[in-house]
Order: sequence, then structure tokens, then C-alpha cells
Amino acid sequence: MPRVRFFFLMICLLAVSGLGAWGNTNSTISQQQTTTPSAITSPTPKLKMPVVQSLEQHAPFRVGVFNMPPFAFPSGGGQWSGLAVTLFEHIAKSSGLRYSLTEFENMDEAINAIENHTIDLAAVAIDPTPEFELTMNFTNAFEQSGTSIAITKHTHLPLLNLIESIWQSIIPRFVAVVLFSIIIFGAVVGLVERRKNTGQFGGGFWSTVGEGVWWSSATISTVGYGDRVPMTKRGRFVGALWMFIAFAFTSILAGLLSSVLTVARINSQIHTSTDLMRVKCGAVLNSAAFVDGKNMKYDMTPYTSMDDALRALNSGQIGAVLGESVRLRWLMNQPKWDSLIMLPSPIVTLYSVFPVSDEVDPKTLDVLNYHLLKITDSKQWEALRHLFLGDQS
Repeated sequence: MPRVRFFFLMICLLAVSGLGAWGNTNSTISQQQTTTPSAITSPTPKLKMPVVQSLEQHAPFRVGVFNMPPFAFPSGGGQWSGLAVTLFEHIAKSSGLRYSLTEFENMDEAINAIENHTIDLAAVAIDPTPEFELTMNFTNAFEQSGTSIAITKHTHLPLLNLIESIWQSIIPRFVAVVLFSIIIFGAVVGLVERRKNTGQFGGGFWSTVGEGVWWSSATISTVGYGDRVPMTKRGRFVGALWMFIAFAFTSILAGLLSSVLTVARINSQIHTSTDLMRVKCGAVLNSAAFVDGKNMKYDMTPYTSMDDALRALNSGQIGAVLGESVRLRWLMNQPKWDSLIMLPSPIVTLYSVFPVSDEVDPKTLDVLNYHLLKITDSKQWEALRHLFLGDQS
């Protein structure tokens, strides 16, 4: 009996200890199940947007301007206006930047001031070039631009140019068709009339054809000598048909000649950028257009201003002017340059920027670019473009 009691007590102790261990395991599992979802659904930390610093405490910017319509021009009373100037004013206002204006005579002086660090920024539009990249910085682009070509509208064409324009047109082929028609209709009328109208179209085969061609030539020229006249019904039917066709031919030929002469006067001897290789070209010194012309091996003549270059073109000293596309298109719409036109396709496509001194702190330039992009991405920018540039289509 004592042994039985001993084994019974041992079994009870083992059972109690097993139940305790099973209870601890279940509590651990339940704790894991309750804590795991909270770990999964814990909120992620929010990313903080970078704060654009104000430039209110920045030293006043030294800003250069010079007459370069429609981007910059004096508006009276010591004030300046234009697309680039107004854009910079909006940037300065939204960033809190203070600035002072310094006036220059031309772009060459302003670029030298940027390179010599006497000004911090020029409130004009320039096209960046590799040469400029070595000596200055730029803002982000704010206007699509490039290099375009201005040429003269010739009102008096040299004889050789006139002959060349006619020869390269459709007129020679049209004249060949007219001559062929004269021969065919003349021969038909002569052969139809030769038996019953021997007095005017009689004789041998070639004599009859010759008389018929003479008649058809007199008819198409509307001279109408009357020495050769179809007398038969068939002959008169062919003659009437030829009169209508001849009238159409002369009308079409007159229209073609007028069109060719007009195009020749407008386009002069320059039709594409490849034609610039055989004429003298002008551009503003140190401009992107001047650099583009040099790179393309054109015979370039430098000028201090765009007006000087256009005056040289108007007087025949040079054959073409290379210039910034937006400004050149604007100038072509001015009455003083109504004798000039701009070729439709630019030779180089670029984007206009503000030139900035390389001494300007990069963080300051970042702030300026932030406000520039914010303004040019708004409806206000389209209104400003329309105000200063008009219809650029």
C-alpha cells in the first residue's frame, strides 16, 4: 500500500506540472498574437518637405540690365520693363530678395561684368553656350529659343537671280506642255482643213502642219491675224476647243510667273541654312548666335547691337543676320524692319536663361530657381508672355 500511495502522488505531481507548463505556453502564444498586429500597423514617420529659405536677409543683388527688347527695355523714369525684367521682379518679390539695377550699353559689357563679378545677375535672356559655361552660372531655362536667320525682301532682282528662280520652278515643264499642245492642235487643224481649205492650209504634209502651228500660235497669243481661219465644221470645233484651252494656259502661266517672282523677292538667294555659306552673316558679338555661326564656318561679322546688324542687312552690307529666335521674331513684327523677314526654321534650338556670377552661393541660386519654376509654371507666366511677345506662333 505505501508503494501504491507513493506512485499515485508522483503521478499527480507530474500531471499538475504538465498543466502548468501548457498554460504558460498558451499565454506566451496569445501575447505574441496580440502584440504582432500592433507592431505591423504602427504608423511610419512622415517625411518632412524641404523648406525653401527666404532671401530677405541676403545682401542686395547687383543686377545688370541693357536695352534688349522684348526682354529688357527702359520704360521711363529710370524704370525698366520687359519679359526678363518682369520675371526677375516677380522672383525677387516672392523670395524677398533685395536688389539694385546697373545699366549697361550692350550685352558685351553685361557679360564682362558677370565674368568680372561686378554684378551678380543680368536680368536679360541669353542662350547658354559652352564658352559661357566656363565663366559663369545660369538659372533654369524660362523660354524656348535658339538661333534663327533674318534676310531681306528683295524688290529688285538681278537678272541672273530671276532666271535662276524661273528655271528652278515648274514653269519650264509647263511651257514644254504648252508648246507640245500648240504643235498637236495646229497639226490637227491643218490636216482637217487641208482638203477643203487649200488656200490657207493646202500643200504638202509639212507645209500643212506648219500653217496649222502658225494658226495655233497666233490663237494662244490672242494676236489673231486672221490670215489662217478654219472653214470646216470639224476644223472650227477643234479651233474653238483650242481657244478655251489656250486661254486657260495663258492664265495659268501668268499666275505661275507672278508666284515665282514673289517668292524670289521674298526669299532672295537664301532658302536654307546651307545657303549662308556663300554670303556674309552678322550677329551680336559674344552672343550665342555669333558662336553658332562661327561653329558652322559662316563668314561672320560682329556687331555691338542687333539694331546695328539689321541696319547692315537692310543696306546690303551683309546677306543675313543670325539672332536669338524669340527676339528676332519680335523685331520682324516692328514697322521699321518691314523690309526683312525671318526664315521659319531655326538653325539651333536652345533655351533662354539668366546669366549668374559664379560667385553666387549655390543655395541662393537654388532658391532663385525654385521661385523661377514656380512662376513659369503658372497662368500668370502665359499672360506675361502674351503681353511682351504677342502671338509667337
